[in-house]
Order: sequence, then C-alpha cells, then structure tokens
Amino acid sequence: MTLFLKGKIAIITYFRSMLAAKNIQKQYGQLEILKGIDINIKKGEIISIVGPSGSGKSTLLHILGTLDEADEGNLEIDGVKISSKLKLELIPVAWWKRLLNLVIDWLFCGAILSSILYFALGYVPDFLENFDAFTLFFSQILSISFLYSFMFESLTGRTLAKYFTGTKVIMEKDGTRPNFRSCLFRSFARFFPFGLFEAFSYLNARPAGWHDDITNTLVVDSKVPYQKRSKDFFSGKKLAAFRNKHIGFVFQFHHLLPEFTALENVCIPGWIAGGKRKEVVTRAIELLKILGLADRMENKPQQLSGGEQQRVAVARALINNPSIVMADEPTGNLDSANAKELHQLFIDLRNRYNQTFLIVTHNEELAKMSDRTLIMKDGKMI
Repeated sequence: MTLFLKGKIAIITYFRSMLAAKNIQKQYGQLEILKGIDINIKKGEIISIVGPSGSGKSTLLHILGTLDEADEGNLEIDGVKISSKLKLELIPVAWWKRLLNLVIDWLFCGAILSSILYFALGYVPDFLENFDAFTLFFSQILSISFLYSFMFESLTGRTLAKYFTGTKVIMEKDGTRPNFRSCLFRSFARFFPFGLFEAFSYLNARPAGWHDDITNTLVVDSKVPYQKRSKDFFSGKKLAAFRNKHIGFVFQFHHLLPEFTALENVCIPGWIAGGKRKEVVTRAIELLKILGLADRMENKPQQLSGGEQQRVAVARALINNPSIVMADEPTGNLDSANAKELHQLFIDLRNRYNQTFLIVTHNEELAKMSDRTLIMKDGKMI
C-alpha cells in the first residue's frame, strides 16, 4: 500500500504542470507581437522554442519569466497564479463630460460649504464685497472639493458628478478602480493648487489632464467594467521575490558582475533571497564543481573563457533551486563545441535534479536534443 501511494504521488508530480500559459497576447502600438500563445510545460521537461528573428520568442520568454507583462492572458507557474488579464478598450471620455464633472463637483462642494456656514452662523456672509473673505471662502471650497473627490473616488472610483455624466475613473494599465495613492494624487493635482492646468486640458485633442498622466488613471465611460484586484495574483515586490526564488535565468550574454569572483556571482541571488551565508556558499561550491569549475571559483569573469562564464551563469540560475530555468539564446555567444556542451549540461542537470528548462534558441540542431521543440512564427505557435 505504501509503495502504491508513493508511486501514485511520483506519477502526479511528474505530470504536474510546472508552467501553464493561456492566450498570451502582447502588442506594442499597432504592432501585434504575440497573438494568443498557449503553452504547457511539465515538471522535468526540457522545452526549446525556435523560430526566425522577430517571431516573438524572446518577448514570450520575458512574459513567462515575469520580466514583462502580457496585454491579455493567464499565467501560472508551479501552481501560483502570476497574472490574469482581460484586454480593455480604454478610451477617454469627451472633453465636455470631464468639464461638466468639474463644474458639478465644484458647485456641489460650494453648496456644502454654504450650508455649513448657514447652519453655523445663521446666515451667509456677504463675501463677494471683501476680497480677503472671498479668498478664504474659495480656499475652503478647494479643501472640501479635495476631501470630497478623494473620499468618493477612493471608495467607488466615482464622484456624484460622475454618476450624473455616466463616467468613472479607472486604472489605465489593469482596468481596476484607482488605489489610495492614485486617488490622493488625483485629488491634489485636480483641485489644489493647479486647477489652471486642468482647465487647459479641456482644450486638448486628447481629453486627459496632467493629473491623469502622473497617476496612470483615466476617466472613461461607465460601461467599461472594473477588473477585480485579486490577492491570488502576484505583483510588485511579491512578484520580484517570487521570481528570485522560483525562476532562474540564463541569457545570451552572461551578465556576470565583473568586480566579483565566480563564486560570489553565483551566491548573490541566494543572499538576496535571504539564504544563510554559509549555506548559500556551500550550495554554490557544489554547483560549480558539478559544472566543472572547481578550480575557477576565485577567478573573476574576465579571467574565464566564454564557455566558463556561461556555466557560471547557469550555476547562478540554479542557486535558489528554481522551479524552472529560462534560457534566452544561451548559446548565441558560444562556438559550436561549447554550445553543444551547454545543451548537454542542461540535460545532465535535468537528469540529476529533475530540473525544468525552457530554452529560446535559433539553433534547431541543438533544439532537437530537448524533449520537445515548439516552433514560433509571426507571433503564433505553429
């Protein structure tokens, strides 16, 4: 019974998806780079992606490696949901609606202040004959407008005026309701003390104010749905920490730090991840010995050959026991002998550690050494 359960667990682990991507799309301006890519990689697989230059291979790898963000699609690595995107058509509303929003908000806030004065003092003072009093009254309207817009936009993404005009504020990148910081900046920039810039923005062909630009927000039609800001998906510092521990990278150019030795270059990602110094050093020494660099640990990058430098980069990618190693043209800067040796090294590491590799390469002959070869052309997997 015990042997049966162990065997069943081993089978599940072997067939478990290490990386799953669905409908990955990416566009720069009017140029479509990726046109709905689906890819599924099992644990312990070595996958090569080949194709002509400009087919989107490197862009895809950067998105799968969380170095770039897709416009649309889902990405999951080692059971963790990295992103879930719905592409939205975010078109700014007409200038007159934005202007109407501003006028209604200011009138509403002025009415609030007048009501406060009426109930507090029993009458509304004649501010219009006294410039100083009028200035005070105007500054109070600004203050109330700031608090009013900040409170309502942070809670609902809309103010009372936006309900009347059928508009809302939305985060330009992800389609979510603006966060606390964005609402604070929006309210400050819109009402105090730079209202003049806001007024000029309505004369532009693009109906967006400067406060929209600095907060990465946009006033759009209320028909545009908000996207949910789910805690299941990683972003920011959490994403960087996940990338450091779960994804290893090997690039065409090794990107070793010239002032550090081979051993130190390998250790740095482990120290950044918070590993204990001695444990990280021990792990780095083990990897460098496996990669045939036992006598080159104290050498700096300029003292190593191209093949040796790339093997140090491989050791650095493996230092945190990543879920998957992604290599972008890792042999592009090597001669044929070293290139074949590096690909064989990936196979040996897979056999030793059950490591998963995703390799982008132009070398179809070396790609055939992988378990599977995927071919890309014009942003599609063919």
